[in-house]
Amino acid sequence: MNATTTPPHQHSKIRIRDESKVRRRIRWEMVATKKRARFDTASLDSIEKAQKRRLPILPDVEDFMALEVPHPYGILPGGNQFPLSSSFSVNGVVLASTFLLSRHEEVCHQILSFCDGPDLARLAQCCRFLYAACHQLELWRDLVLRYLASAQVNKDNHGSDARNIKDYVLQTMQPTWKDTYVQLMKRGSSTTTAPHVPIAVPGVYSDYYYRLHSCRTFCIPKQWLEPQDVQKKKNLPFSVPCIPFSEMTARRFYNDFENANCPVVVGQAASQWQASLKWNTEDNDSYLMQQMDGHDFRATSGAAPLSAQFTFPAYRQYCHWDPAVLEEAPLYLFDRTALQPNSRLWKDFHPDLQLACPYWDSTACPQHDLFALLGEGRRPDHTWLIMGPKRSGSVFHMDPNATHAWNAAIRGRKRWIFYPPGFPPPGVHPSADADSVALPLTVGEWIFQFWPEHVDRLLHAPQEERPLECTAFPGDVVFVPHGWWHMVINLDEGLNIAITHNYVSQSNLPNVLKFLNEKQDQISGCRDRVESIKPHELYDTFIKSLQQHHNSWLEEALAVPQWTCRAWNAPTSPTTSARGKVSQVAKRRNCSEQSTAPTLASEQPSSSTSNTSIMARAKLVTEKDEPNSFSFSFSF
Repeated sequence: MNATTTPPHQHSKIRIRDESKVRRRIRWEMVATKKRARFDTASLDSIEKAQKRRLPILPDVEDFMALEVPHPYGILPGGNQFPLSSSFSVNGVVLASTFLLSRHEEVCHQILSFCDGPDLARLAQCCRFLYAACHQLELWRDLVLRYLASAQVNKDNHGSDARNIKDYVLQTMQPTWKDTYVQLMKRGSSTTTAPHVPIAVPGVYSDYYYRLHSCRTFCIPKQWLEPQDVQKKKNLPFSVPCIPFSEMTARRFYNDFENANCPVVVGQAASQWQASLKWNTEDNDSYLMQQMDGHDFRATSGAAPLSAQFTFPAYRQYCHWDPAVLEEAPLYLFDRTALQPNSRLWKDFHPDLQLACPYWDSTACPQHDLFALLGEGRRPDHTWLIMGPKRSGSVFHMDPNATHAWNAAIRGRKRWIFYPPGFPPPGVHPSADADSVALPLTVGEWIFQFWPEHVDRLLHAPQEERPLECTAFPGDVVFVPHGWWHMVINLDEGLNIAITHNYVSQSNLPNVLKFLNEKQDQISGCRDRVESIKPHELYDTFIKSLQQHHNSWLEEALAVPQWTCRAWNAPTSPTTSARGKVSQVAKRRNCSEQSTAPTLASEQPSSSTSNTSIMARAKLVTEKDEPNSFSFSFSF
């Protein structure tokens, strides 16, 4: 493969490193524009300093490529084999078979996805390439998830033993998915099995598998981890405003942010919540274990074929796995049942929320959370407990049912990337009817494919089209306006915890009513609960409730003739709800989309596939080598 390089002009947009290049570029620009001027050293230096001030330092793709850990099975990029081609004369039979298999790595991965555990174990003994390929993390994860699903479906045939099987797996997570699968198969046995220890075998080269590993272990840029005071001093034009909660009045929030439909970080608004004081460190996990005892939590991934149910201790073990054995898209816990009103965990945040952020108080007057008029059990899902390991998160989506949301970071930092309504991010392709969207299925995949385009739009897009970014630290609360595309990435090791709530207020009521009336097939959060109001009844029921309690607001909202948000009113940039169907980006994925239970708000759109190939490719991409390895390029 030919090595690829980034055009020089892309680097110059991000940062200026070479003084001589800067001086030559400035002189060239003056000549090109036919301006006559005489430069002395002082004037040239002043222009250079001004140019540096205008171009903030941003991470580029190379910053993400400094992988946190090497590939556990020794796989290297395909380009590395060419300088070492003479080594194929040694043990020629084994290396030749490895070379031939690696030429069809994607087909090989698809075939392996049909194998069960014993078959994978046998194939792993055939050659070096198959040893590495048969130990891909996602293969063993999918075996565990499908086994659990089959046990749940056939519980009548298994009797009480089916529930015991499910409980056993959920309560005990081994160091890897393969170890978890082996332990599941050995249930009831007194014998013990040593944990699997990966062997880094030489002579295995694969762009496909190395690409997967790169997306699993990409480096978190240091710019994302800078303290808030440092970020605030930079005063970058694409930063989400951060207002200390002591300065955020209800009037200021309504006028400057909610009515303007602009995101904002309310700094340290949740720092004194009981949830932050009791949940924010691993030393406090005993409290969470006590409160969550006997409760199962649903975790999903856009690249996993099925969801999984975890106990809190089991999911905590999963989040503390070594980064080398976590999947590209880790299972993300997004549970709607943990924070039921008047529960112990609900009391850890809701009373403090009312004091610190009265503009989000659902019991305040005038009423803020209008869906509450429908009744707690009858309204769409609205409040979730969110947990996930480092690099987990949600790919680009919009929140459901045209609702606003707030998201409180309790433990761990989160990186937020926002795109304005009507201007989808690079690589996100909504359908014309706003019912489906094609996009990369994982965070790492989007970064490696589309980060240069994202940086270009950060620096050069018009203000109304410009994306925004921020890092939410523990205690910060982020306001997510309706219609905004956003992606969230967890940045810290171990367990990252957040609370999120979706709501309807007077500011987005006109668009919510239009959504409920015109897009009933995209309504979510009420389809799989018996007591909830079903989508075809939700609009009429909501209208009746508003007539009884806020008739003047209803009349004003119904008088608005069109969508007031570009998310659903942009003829050239149609968008999609987070509940829309997820289209496959690459047609060669050979996967069938299956129906699943509705996903949760602020959750990435899920794609249920029978034979999941983790990467869905949208276009040709390039990537550089890991440190001290040969330059190479990827082509998908």
